[in-house]
Amino acid sequence: MNILVIASVVGTSPSEQLYSFVFDEVTRLAKQGLSVSIARLRLNGTVRAYCVDFYDIDAFRFLTLPLGLRKLAYYPLHALNSPLHLLGLELLYSEHIEGLVKKLNPNLLHAHFAHFEGWSALLAKLGMSKKIPIIVTLHGYDINILPQFRYGARLHRGYDERVRRVLQLSDGVIAVSKDIAVAAKNLGARNVVYLPNGVDTNVFNDSITPSEQEFIERLRSKWGAEGADLVVGFFRHIRAYYGVHYIFLAAKVLSILTQKRIKFVLGGNYDPGYFSLLLRYAQREDLKNDIFYTGVIPRKMMPLVYKACDVVVNTSLTDGMPPSMLEAMASGKPLVSFAVGGNKDIIISGFNGFLVPPKDYISLATRLVYLAENPSQIKRMGANSRKLSLEKFNIEKRIQKLINLYKTFI
Repeated sequence: MNILVIASVVGTSPSEQLYSFVFDEVTRLAKQGLSVSIARLRLNGTVRAYCVDFYDIDAFRFLTLPLGLRKLAYYPLHALNSPLHLLGLELLYSEHIEGLVKKLNPNLLHAHFAHFEGWSALLAKLGMSKKIPIIVTLHGYDINILPQFRYGARLHRGYDERVRRVLQLSDGVIAVSKDIAVAAKNLGARNVVYLPNGVDTNVFNDSITPSEQEFIERLRSKWGAEGADLVVGFFRHIRAYYGVHYIFLAAKVLSILTQKRIKFVLGGNYDPGYFSLLLRYAQREDLKNDIFYTGVIPRKMMPLVYKACDVVVNTSLTDGMPPSMLEAMASGKPLVSFAVGGNKDIIISGFNGFLVPPKDYISLATRLVYLAENPSQIKRMGANSRKLSLEKFNIEKRIQKLINLYKTFI
């Protein structure tokens, strides 16, 4: 089976954060004997790594861009109002994909995200006489919208029409959460399959060796979490649509609700303006001893980082199937999350964590107090998290389901 994956910026090694979930998927597909190539929108040159061929755009492809202008006929009329440089990138990427189809003769195109990977793949297909099936995986940003935070591809000028056309014309649509499956159908998608993301349950696990224990103790010391009754991790980007301000609000409430010492540890890159507001709030409310920001954490360190936490929270206001929650679950940690997106698929309240209403930071704080005051429940829920991870979200099981899905289209 020969698969051409459309993923614009996926990395070529497991240490790269961007589109890491795509890297994990394609390398495992290759291990299962599939011939896997990736069409990227980069200029670093062609690379073969981990039995996968990563094809970047070469200089020659820029010369063929005028030929791509014929594909403007496939655009929804309103979508032609998009900025010229974005139209140019879409056409260039589609020409790159079309060239790879002719060169590699794949059995199937698999695009990650409806825009702009799915749209560029669709343009490539429409521009060829060759009939080839297209599958699109929806991850969240390409479908979900939060207008107040300008979050979501569909909010950009002309993109909503592109996304709808991709959903309507693709042969199959993979939704990583049940919410996304419903949204995709409402936007006109046909043949929607719910297939949640998976996690490597060997890399992310709940066992701790003596050497790991020493490292964990050093980490907690670095975080200023020695003697804390509960260490709470949040490992996503520090951005408004991820609701990080609700963590700060919850930290303030905790001082009223309990005498237990609860330490928050945040990791990830940040939006400078938003981060500045959070820092000013923390200083005004004297929260500097309650919240520690680690900066961006190397991916290879994350298994130990989860083990150094007691519970992992998620305050995102919209979601697909967040890898950080799956990783924490595989690491045997209770999860506390706003009830949005795929979090509702992986958390059973009272069993492996708690779901709380979005924006309800008081309920979030109350659940954390419960865990801080009932350490036996942390152990019980953590064990249940690990069990659910092995049963339902093991990436190896997911890959087998994906391969079986491919076979239905070839």
